[in-house]
Amino acid sequence: MMPRMSARVGILAAVLAGACLLGADFSRPDPASFTLGQTTEQEIRARFGKPAGQATVRVGDKLVTTLRYAYAEARSIAVPVRTMAYAFHEGRLVGFDYMSSFATDQTAFDELALKRIKRGETTRTEALDLVGKPTGQFIYPSFYATAPGRRADVYSHSRSEKLSSGVTLETTTKVLTITYDEHDVVVETNLVITTSSKPLKLTPNTMHPPHGGRS
Repeated sequence: MMPRMSARVGILAAVLAGACLLGADFSRPDPASFTLGQTTEQEIRARFGKPAGQATVRVGDKLVTTLRYAYAEARSIAVPVRTMAYAFHEGRLVGFDYMSSFATDQTAFDELALKRIKRGETTRTEALDLVGKPTGQFIYPSFYATAPGRRADVYSHSRSEKLSSGVTLETTTKVLTITYDEHDVVVETNLVITTSSKPLKLTPNTMHPPHGGRS
């Protein structure tokens, strides 16, 4: 089993690792078009095509497969990225997330709202009023809901910029997870903020140039 912290951020780490891969652009899908526990992996593949990558890991004694889709554009300083991730257990959807740093649909959130959420007291309805709509939702078994009866809302945002040297990409990622029990009461909250740098290798086949309508 993945370590506790790694399990929580692993799905996004995997997505970001492939964020500069060649991929077709896409828009944010309506969460209402998915049904956790019912939508199938075949339906997601048919709808979005071949993923940029996939991985299968254990969550407890359950196998969970994640498909990831990514799109990025080369800019002079910022490198905006869109990513989607879909997690499946036995072919059924157990979680999805969407993250964007494009100005048109960025998924930034206010982590300070976390201070007003109380474990064992705050309900999901109250949490949604405080933080807003999540970028992702997960049920058991998944990285963010590791016990039966649990569900989680995920808020994720990432920003990547070229450093002054122009050959290094620095990425800052924020992931807020709010986990609920079977009564939709908060049982756990977790905020992870990470910053990483990696060599920037831009080729015509790995990054898309900007095009009309994107910012």
